[in-house]
Amino acid sequence: MVNKIINIMQNSEYEFFGLRKDDFNYNIGDICNNSHDLFQDPIYDDDGELLYSYCENGIYKGYYDAGELNGTSAVEILADESEINIIKKIDKMSMYLGDHLYLIAGNDFTHGNDNGEIIINDANVVFEIK
Repeated sequence: MVNKIINIMQNSEYEFFGLRKDDFNYNIGDICNNSHDLFQDPIYDDDGELLYSYCENGIYKGYYDAGELNGTSAVEILADESEINIIKKIDKMSMYLGDHLYLIAGNDFTHGNDNGEIIINDANVVFEIK
């Protein structure tokens, strides 16, 4: 499986790659839904007013939603990473919720709030990791 991931990244038209755990059932070639900027703890302005609404229902239940991002969040994975590092990153994905694990890709990204997180613009599904 790791060799297939490396082969896909090294022979792809895309520059940037990430691992994405998701409940959505994507097909290879699909463009991923944009992620939301979520916070576990409330954030208040200088007047003590809550900046972001608390989600009591739906897929973001229990989080404060700061709105839609301009892309899909993922854990960055590099085409020249060692097999051991790729395996470690795949293993770490168990901390995220979702029934599916995807390798997603794109040609533009920004860094996310979390360590190793990137937000891939117009992220495409290039492989489902089973």
